[in-house]
Amino acid sequence: MSKDRKSEKLRRENEVLKRENAELRRRLEKLQKEFDEYRARHPETVGVKNGKPYAIRPSVSSPSPKKPGARKGHKPFSRKMPKNIDKIVDVPVKTCPCCGGSNLSKRVQEHRERIVEDIPVCKPVVTKFVIERRYCRDCKKLVEMPVTQALSKARLGLRSMLLVAYLKIGLRMPVNSIPQLLREAFGLTISEGEVCLILEQMAEAFGPYHDQLLQEIRNAPARHMDETSWRINGENVWLWAFITKGEALYKIASSRGHKVPLEILGKNPKGIDIHDRYSAYKTLARKTGKRPQQDCWAYIICNAKELAQFHGPDGEQILKILKHTYKQALSFQHKGTDKDIDKLYNDMKDQLTQEPYKSHKCWKFVENLLKEKNNLFQFVKNPDVEPTNNRAERALRHSVIARKISGGNKTPKGAHIYETLTSIHHTLQLRNQNLLTHGSLILQTSHG
Repeated sequence: MSKDRKSEKLRRENEVLKRENAELRRRLEKLQKEFDEYRARHPETVGVKNGKPYAIRPSVSSPSPKKPGARKGHKPFSRKMPKNIDKIVDVPVKTCPCCGGSNLSKRVQEHRERIVEDIPVCKPVVTKFVIERRYCRDCKKLVEMPVTQALSKARLGLRSMLLVAYLKIGLRMPVNSIPQLLREAFGLTISEGEVCLILEQMAEAFGPYHDQLLQEIRNAPARHMDETSWRINGENVWLWAFITKGEALYKIASSRGHKVPLEILGKNPKGIDIHDRYSAYKTLARKTGKRPQQDCWAYIICNAKELAQFHGPDGEQILKILKHTYKQALSFQHKGTDKDIDKLYNDMKDQLTQEPYKSHKCWKFVENLLKEKNNLFQFVKNPDVEPTNNRAERALRHSVIARKISGGNKTPKGAHIYETLTSIHHTLQLRNQNLLTHGSLILQTSHG
């Protein structure tokens, strides 16, 4: 082979190697970028247990530990003295508690008062009702007055049953712990099976009131909606929350699609839906007359923060613009007009589209956000609408903890009981009431 042919062959091989090298470098840069993003999303403080991630907090000792207690000059807080004194107990001095001697002065030099609050030893109060029955000539049958202190066919009083429901739903206690508490604290003996029966009876008794909540949710001027995972006998399902300023309604369903909120709200609900931009809520809006929506600004800004974290200057610019826009929108304090909304949107659009984005994700995020003009600023002019979906997020935290404790429900029947009683409990919380005090009043009112 001639020298020229060898040179030409080596040159071609060199060019091939250069192209392969360039391709390998491009792949390496892509993999490095993906790896950096993965490391950012999966820091070393996250471990995996039973296939699920969990946070690992590093051991940190403060270089300058603070002294326990309130800060210097801080106004102290102490328990308020009770207004009523139920019992007065004299504590005489017969002997010296220090030396045991009885050589004490005959005259009492002074008195000191000490007030103590305590819980008395409780025991069940057993009541026997002697129910009078008389024949009604108009109805042609024997009649009697209902016993309002207990549910029909129940051997436990209403307050005891409400306490069981409160311990299970309000305090998230396991079923096997409730009988132990009632026995040790109140001397009331019940079985685990009775706990489940009581919860079933309570859910059935609160049924009419639950139906009232459903109508109030549908007629509310604004409602928050969100969902989280749940389990029934190990199967994955979804727990939905529909929250207003005074009502809470929960629904456990096998689907995460729009049919669940459509079933709850009906085809013609009133008011504005506040949510996290999940596609099911967009479909719901189309199915119910294209009603006005309010996208959660906390969720939007959170997404923008993620863009800033992973896509550099493009994401940082988007985050800066959205924070500024949100601050301006809040300044109207729900007293803005449609003209103000148009100006907010147009200013935001001009800033977001001023320069092209290198990142496709940033460009796609801006493009999708600008399609939401009618769903971004309802809170600017409507005092019933909040700019974030935090109300629904907070309403689900209680159930998320309950799910971690109990693992969900074992049967669909148990799921229905849970969603009913949880709706009642959280509704009362929103109204600054509680199940023990107001539960009996609700049952008497809703049952007429």
